[in-house]
Amino acid sequence: MLKFKNKFKFGSSNIDKSPENSQSLSPRNSTDSRKTISVNNLSENVGNLNIKDEEAEQVEEQQQQQIEEPAVQEIISNPGLLTIKIYNSNNIKLPIQINNNKQILNALANNATNESTQQQLNNSLTKLDDEDLIPGSISTNYLPANITIPNGENLIKSLLYLTVEFDNNVLIIEPQRGTVHQSTWNQVVSFDVTKKIGVNNSNFLNLNLFIRLPNLLIPQLEKLNNKKSFTNNGSNIGDLLIGSIKLPINLKNISNPIRLMNHDFLKFNNYNLNLKDDYGEIMLTIDFKPLIKPHLSIDDFDLLKVIGKGSFGKVMQVIKKDTKQIYALKTLRKQHIISRMEVTHTLAERTVLARITNPFIVPLKFSFQSPEKLYLVLSFINGGELFWHLQKEGKFSMDRSRFYIAELLTALESLHELNVIYRDLKPENILLDYQGHIALCDFGLCKLNMSNNDKTNTFCGTPEYLAPELLLNQGYTRCVDWWTLGTLLYEMLTGLPPFYDDDVSTMYRKILQNPLKFPSFLENTDVQDLLIKLLQKDPSKRLNDAIEIKNHNFFKDIDWNKLLHKNYLPPFKPNVENLLDTSNFDQDFTNEKPQDSVVDDFLSESVQKQFGGWTYNGDNLLS
Repeated sequence: MLKFKNKFKFGSSNIDKSPENSQSLSPRNSTDSRKTISVNNLSENVGNLNIKDEEAEQVEEQQQQQIEEPAVQEIISNPGLLTIKIYNSNNIKLPIQINNNKQILNALANNATNESTQQQLNNSLTKLDDEDLIPGSISTNYLPANITIPNGENLIKSLLYLTVEFDNNVLIIEPQRGTVHQSTWNQVVSFDVTKKIGVNNSNFLNLNLFIRLPNLLIPQLEKLNNKKSFTNNGSNIGDLLIGSIKLPINLKNISNPIRLMNHDFLKFNNYNLNLKDDYGEIMLTIDFKPLIKPHLSIDDFDLLKVIGKGSFGKVMQVIKKDTKQIYALKTLRKQHIISRMEVTHTLAERTVLARITNPFIVPLKFSFQSPEKLYLVLSFINGGELFWHLQKEGKFSMDRSRFYIAELLTALESLHELNVIYRDLKPENILLDYQGHIALCDFGLCKLNMSNNDKTNTFCGTPEYLAPELLLNQGYTRCVDWWTLGTLLYEMLTGLPPFYDDDVSTMYRKILQNPLKFPSFLENTDVQDLLIKLLQKDPSKRLNDAIEIKNHNFFKDIDWNKLLHKNYLPPFKPNVENLLDTSNFDQDFTNEKPQDSVVDDFLSESVQKQFGGWTYNGDNLLS
């Protein structure tokens, strides 16, 4: 388990990005009670506490079981390289009208990146009538795909861009030239394929087409009526989602190189607004090449930035030399893991990451080892910790909270389906990706092999989020994850957990004895009813099933299939320029020279055998 301080920071490029130096709207006085604790940190005062409710059912005490190795299941997997070639897009149209602001349109046309596009746009603008609004079906004829920023440096800015996502890895590409209506891309991207086959034996290739519109071109009525089409809902409206393509990629039982698509046109649809019309098309070629990968080593990566540090090692932004994919590389010293008796937790984290396929969990791409260290290669998520965003804003809106909780609910559901308890849900362990979707990380406290009614006794988690049955130290089930989900929802909406106190011992008593209280704006609402049912002190009376929770009226407007396919546009997009952007990370880390430090730890053969199940490269789980 690797815990590192201040994993991510959020802020614009012209201010100090450290939370300590940024204005915070959080009512919190201290973050001491947010540190993850283990069984050795159990307060002696906790043992004398009781649940105040006399009707609360006593949890059956269970003897602490001996540490067991995590169970491993075989999976279908086709490691290889998926390559997508993007040629050109045609007949693109916008899902909104735009203002007929001739001054802005002429400025954009005159700053198009090549003369032919400038001439084409200017000719079109001379024929444009004087109506106040331009329909989305024709507005793209008057907009360049790229412009040159007139600042003396000839900086090229793309109005149009495409995000290409596969297995939770997102790449951002931009066209080379043309108008928004018809653009030339000529771009090639590749993805390392290491995961098991997903739903219906397919993984999905997700393409989302966006446009960065000048604010003066967006009618106020469109901002109000179609706010869910924009990447931000505030005064900075953000980028407009034009359309999406969800393409199933079947990689099952492919043993030879294969061309899956050959110069085929695919149509964009706007799933976000449930619009049936298509919004243009794009030409793709898709190839898959199965690979028999040797075990990786640190030499297969270029080290770019240090992005975090912890007691066991550090995390670096890296680029894989052969595919040019950007990843997060987590390094852990074996000696530190052994000395702190964290072998089981560490193997559990790696096992869970290799097995899980949920879109809202940071995926493992590879793992490998040297005689001294363990390495995890994960998707690089650079939108910042949810905790930092919550600290900065104080609390979230109802819609934004519902969106995050819904995505987290599916993540926890997928873990429970694998008989895994998460046990440490909190904003610090939730990241935002480039588009604003959540990504659950840090699986060091996961407990494997926990079926529905199995109990465990380990005292672990974060003080503010501990469930009553855990505080009683009498055994608990996977139901603790639903308590933490309720606690997180309460904190998102109010700024503090429901039983928060600066003094940890007092907070423990409140968790066990105090009634649940709500601010007036939550009274008599669906979310109040959900919170009451999630934050039942008696676990036998608590909502204890993902389907039950999904069916609650609070989520009545959520289409769960649409959510799982990421067809909802997130209500907030982090301030991230591109996939290399590390501005949401602590500068104390990013300013450090990235290197894989040399250590001289001698470990006996018997100790090394404990890490025998570490290596993962897509064609195996443990080797």
